[in-house]
Amino acid sequence: MSVLSDDPPREPRATSAPEAVTEAENEQAVEEEEEEEPAFPEPETLEYSGVGDSVVEIDLHDDARIATLSHGGASNFTVRTLTSGGDNSDMLANVIGAYEGRVLYNAGEREEAAALEISADGSWEITLEPLSTAVSWGEDEDEFVGAGDEVVQLAWTPEGITALSMTHDGAGNFAIWSYTSTDRDLLVNEIGAYEGQVSLAAGTLLLAVTANGNWTFTR
Repeated sequence: MSVLSDDPPREPRATSAPEAVTEAENEQAVEEEEEEEPAFPEPETLEYSGVGDSVVEIDLHDDARIATLSHGGASNFTVRTLTSGGDNSDMLANVIGAYEGRVLYNAGEREEAAALEISADGSWEITLEPLSTAVSWGEDEDEFVGAGDEVVQLAWTPEGITALSMTHDGAGNFAIWSYTSTDRDLLVNEIGAYEGQVSLAAGTLLLAVTANGNWTFTR
């Protein structure tokens, strides 16, 4: 089972005796084979907003997504996902004051997310988006620069030994999770400013960043 997708394996197609095909049918078959499937599924984007403490039921789903969060208050802002049984699942945010960020959730074997539990003293907005909306690190770009919580999709494929240099100038937690289609790895988990180099697993698709300052990735 994929870490980023819970789709079941496809059933094998039934086979039959070969039949004569026309040249046009051959060309059509070649074109269909050349069409690439999207790297990530495209579920419907879900949008929610409110003020203060709330519990919001959402369309039941267990696929990995990106949550874009914002808060306009001055006190604690927390967002958790809840299962259909009311149990806590993912902590999407736990900050003080105004906040804007994007976080990855459901990227593992978990129960389906059925609701969001929000603690806030101001207005808030939450958008649940498909993984394809992650910001892209271009194939021709050696460096990627960002700030705060973010989800980065690699437009290039790490192979062999790939060294990744990282910096962070914030005072809070700096954590990086990397995701392949089958596994995840905690690359960095430090408090405050950071500068170092880590190895990136072959086939990495996404980097989920937790930060409260500016950060850079260099390959």
